[in-house]
Amino acid sequence: MAQIKFHKVTSLPGSLEPDSLYFVQNANYAESYLTNSAGEAKAIGNSVMINALITAALSSLPSSGAPLLFVPDIAARDALESSLTGPVFALVQDATADPTVTAGAALYAWNPVTTSWIKVAEYESMDVTLTWAAIQGKPTSTPSQIDSAVAATHSHANKATLDKLSEAGGLLRFDGSPIPAEWNGTNW
Repeated sequence: MAQIKFHKVTSLPGSLEPDSLYFVQNANYAESYLTNSAGEAKAIGNSVMINALITAALSSLPSSGAPLLFVPDIAARDALESSLTGPVFALVQDATADPTVTAGAALYAWNPVTTSWIKVAEYESMDVTLTWAAIQGKPTSTPSQIDSAVAATHSHANKATLDKLSEAGGLLRFDGSPIPAEWNGTNW
């Protein structure tokens, strides 16, 4: 298992150490980056910084505000251009077709004066995938062996009879009727 190294810097170095977390002090904000085993960085979202950027972008728009549109990808965002007559925000769910976005979604503002999109913020997905092989200290059985064992424990020759046993009102019951303290045979 990799050990994570922590770095507090004022700017992200050109060469990054693998398996590291970088805290970058950036004017009034701090940004975080996590590197993989190859030393490639992924930005970790900073909601304070993102909200400040969105607020600054909103304040630069006319007082009437701008609508927010949700689109699945960059192509759908670009398809909006011919119908736009004023400022608009577009939240693109998969913005990876934008070369400045490595993963996740991005928020764009349409500037009607320059007829261009401005990227306001980017949001990387924090989905985690867990695989059986990655679990430490797991059972030696495979998931299918475990599933088979669980299924087998719930099936046996007298299951239908045993399913008739229950408890209610502090009494052991068979097929809904109380079982007496003594009985004469096995036909109860």
